[in-house]
Amino acid sequence: MRCFIGLDLSATEKLALDSWRQQALPEIMPRQWLKNATAGSRKHGKQQSESQGPALPYALPAANFHITLSFLGEISHRQHEALTYELDQLISEPFSLTLDATGLWNGPKILFAAPSNTPKALSELAKLSRKAARKASIQVESREYKPHVTVVRKATSTLPLPLYSPNVDVHVSAFHLFESVSTPQGVTYPIRQSWPLKHNMSVREKLRRGITDE
Repeated sequence: MRCFIGLDLSATEKLALDSWRQQALPEIMPRQWLKNATAGSRKHGKQQSESQGPALPYALPAANFHITLSFLGEISHRQHEALTYELDQLISEPFSLTLDATGLWNGPKILFAAPSNTPKALSELAKLSRKAARKASIQVESREYKPHVTVVRKATSTLPLPLYSPNVDVHVSAFHLFESVSTPQGVTYPIRQSWPLKHNMSVREKLRRGITDE
């Protein structure tokens, strides 16, 4: 199966980010809307080449919003078992971040929301997840980790800049193994396994800070 290790956003956080996208990039429509608009244009005799359709930028569904920690690609059953064992051993603490910046990557042609300040705990968790994958004999990239949430695909430099920056607070209390599944309606990212993040401190210190792991 085709997988990645990542962080999920809560329903509230996804809706907040999607609301920002709709207001800051009002000209960007969901993929299905584009398909319907294209079909309508052809039905009424308007000319539009096949090459133009796929090049139009489109908004990702809010349900697909996530932050990748480590992309794994296709993994075998044996690699999956080994990875599960390694991730069971991983220890990291909960943390929070704020999606308050945007960027455009010309290579993958995506527009994304990102934290202007990456929490140390997030960078460490990404590092540990890559280490776990390598121990499971899975090849992962070694370039600098840049956390982000993709909000628009097929984005190019001609895409208008967002009218304003997002400001979405995200609390992270677990990480997950996602599978990338292609469907007639588009790609979905179901969670296959989850691991909670826990504060690595004494019970007394937790009580002093008012922290619970629930």
